[in-house]
Amino acid sequence: MALVNVAVELAKRGRRVLAVDFDLEAPGLDTFDVMQPREQVPGIIDFVSQYLVSGRAPEASQFISETSHIGEQGGGLWIMPSGRPDTYSSNFNQIDWGVLYDERDGYLLFEDLKEQWNRVVKPDYVLIDSRTGHTDTGGICSRQLPDAVVILFFPNEQNLRGLTRVVSDIRAETVEPRKKTIELHFVMSNVPDLDDEDRILDHKIKAFQEQLGFRREPMIVHRYDSLSLLNQVVFAKDRPRSRLAEEYRDLARAISERNWADRDGALDYIRRMGRDWRGMEDETIQARDSMLLEIERAHSKDGEVLFRLGELRADDGQAEWAASLTYQAIDAGYDGPDGYLARSRIRARNGDPAGAEEDALRVLESREVSPPMARAAISRIRSPVPQQIAESVAVVSMDADEQMWLAGMLNHSPDEALLAIPILQHIVRLDDFSATNRQSAEAELALAYMAVGRCSDTVQLLRPEGRSIGDMGIEDAFNYGMAVWGDTGTIETQPFERVLQLHSSIKRREAEPNYLQCMAIAYWATGDNAAAARYADEAEHAVETRRSAPAFSCWRYCRVNTGTFVADMNEIRALINGDTSRTPFFMTEGTAASTDPQNLLF
Repeated sequence: MALVNVAVELAKRGRRVLAVDFDLEAPGLDTFDVMQPREQVPGIIDFVSQYLVSGRAPEASQFISETSHIGEQGGGLWIMPSGRPDTYSSNFNQIDWGVLYDERDGYLLFEDLKEQWNRVVKPDYVLIDSRTGHTDTGGICSRQLPDAVVILFFPNEQNLRGLTRVVSDIRAETVEPRKKTIELHFVMSNVPDLDDEDRILDHKIKAFQEQLGFRREPMIVHRYDSLSLLNQVVFAKDRPRSRLAEEYRDLARAISERNWADRDGALDYIRRMGRDWRGMEDETIQARDSMLLEIERAHSKDGEVLFRLGELRADDGQAEWAASLTYQAIDAGYDGPDGYLARSRIRARNGDPAGAEEDALRVLESREVSPPMARAAISRIRSPVPQQIAESVAVVSMDADEQMWLAGMLNHSPDEALLAIPILQHIVRLDDFSATNRQSAEAELALAYMAVGRCSDTVQLLRPEGRSIGDMGIEDAFNYGMAVWGDTGTIETQPFERVLQLHSSIKRREAEPNYLQCMAIAYWATGDNAAAARYADEAEHAVETRRSAPAFSCWRYCRVNTGTFVADMNEIRALINGDTSRTPFFMTEGTAASTDPQNLLF
């Protein structure tokens, strides 16, 4: 059942799959509808019998048939059955497997068969159904033929005892003479899906792990109560949304990700290795690197695989290797925005700002760009033009919420705020934007205006005709008061009084540094210098406890690092102590940014 479902799943993914029925004591692959050959052919038993008579390996093509109507995108499913039903018993009983190997070169016979499989079917996968436990043919299926063995077991003591020797024999292949490493996949099968209050299953899993010598959690195929099983329904084909089908898909993925030649499997392997080194589970670091090298060789012309390998090498601290793979990926046709963004970073690090900017602009030409990617690309552009950024394909393709996020992240300098302004101006004009969202966009636009010294625009935005200060929330009231100060050069106390009125009714457990900073200014503006000084100290303490995390400073209307925030607080303390020559940064430096001729294009 597991083999058939995995075979169908792989064929649906476009893989060429050969299923071989080597469970000679209880054959039955061809009893499944999907495994019915297009033409009846003899099988393994007949192949060996003819060899024993003639002394020559028969043509394997005579014993293999393609099945019908399975496979997509070039995939297909072939079967080599166990043998002809009419002569099966007599042929089976006449084969002495010990004599075949000891006296008739049985090992070479099956090596020849492997080569014929490759020539006749050119399979991506050969899936062999083998008899459970120790049998005359067990070593052929679990040691000679496979690259990997899937061990399905019910987690009880009987199976643990039987598997101990089987697993030990398979692992013994790693030593002389063959030095062959066979991957082991442990799968608990037919497990009841019940509460495990006494942790019976957990204890059994631990016992299997300890005695069989593996660390990873075994995969599970749960017991599935369905009368469809009586009809041998292939769930991967006929009920693909069922839990059972998903569990067989997990098994197919586990098999394919250890196949470096399988593109999808290779990408799955790279993703898993990139998430956590501990994801290696039973694999050594050397085996991991060997697998990655095989993937790189097998997919040397596949841009996406090369790019993902580059990301992984970068995570490993192998910057030069990562850079080489990124360049190869783009040369191989991987022209996604993440590729160009990665190369932009590499070029910037290597002292090529023009190349970094070129790649960053390519990122903004794509529709498939997330807001964080756009933010990173913009940071690589040396002299970005606000309207050009706002009208780029990447930004225009975003929805309003994504544009809001991007504009909100462009707040680390007046120059960045200039880029945010046309984006936010577009958002506030949208007809289908809710009143709440538009209010948020206007608040962000007010901050951007302030950062570049456009205080009069903030005044008009926050207090249109008919709106009173008493209608304002705490943020709008504070920003309006700062905007009036910047626009007229004088302090209007009413908005700051509104701030303190609302502040008294707000319960805050841990105030942000920016909030405490704003309260210091509000208390100073209303004449309470003692409270202002206290809040200034709290703001500085709060930002220092954040260590390196940036904080928004209302002295600049930009997000700044800890050192700059502390410097701004020193300016505010001087103001509180009577030095009225101190004025916020946005009133001077921000104004210079807003009047740069290049920035007037919008």
